[in-house]
Amino acid sequence: MRNVHDCVEAFGKLLDKEYHLVLGRKNIAVPLRINFEKKECFHLMGLQYLTDRPELVHDRGKIFDAIRERRITAEQLQSSDLYYKIADRIHMLPLLESIIDRNDTIFKYNQKRNIYSVIKADYIMKSNAEERNLFLFLAENGGSGRYYCRSFFPQDKMDYTKNQASWTLLYKKKVTLSTGEGEILYDRLKKGP
Repeated sequence: MRNVHDCVEAFGKLLDKEYHLVLGRKNIAVPLRINFEKKECFHLMGLQYLTDRPELVHDRGKIFDAIRERRITAEQLQSSDLYYKIADRIHMLPLLESIIDRNDTIFKYNQKRNIYSVIKADYIMKSNAEERNLFLFLAENGGSGRYYCRSFFPQDKMDYTKNQASWTLLYKKKVTLSTGEGEILYDRLKKGP
């Protein structure tokens, strides 16, 4: 089983990445940029559920650093009586970059179609890894056209993409922010000769 150190190490690599996507549906194209910040990793791992761990009551960016520097250990967090609630997330989160890199399905997320959900998101990506369906919820950062990862977890009973509008991925580019170099992962916009 992967642990929180694996999550932080993998997520740390994404801090220098940005994804540029173009989605299409019914002759409408929508651009999205996905960015990553340290504080998001806390929620993606599900650490908010470990209410019995006092070391998690701090700034979420500082908790990321404390886990990376091993001032907060995997063993400490695994000793929580509530760890079972997040064990699957923790195991799958280190695969996040490879999940986003793939060209799986993206849906416009309408919370009203999932009446039992409290997740506020704009889009949901559905992927499959290690024979599990995984959901990554994206939310816009204040009308900027930039999106962040709001929530992430493996499918349990409910399929969060049911009754959601599927969008077609037209373009995906992964940019390394420190160098400005980009890698086109998918391109249906390119016109042939």
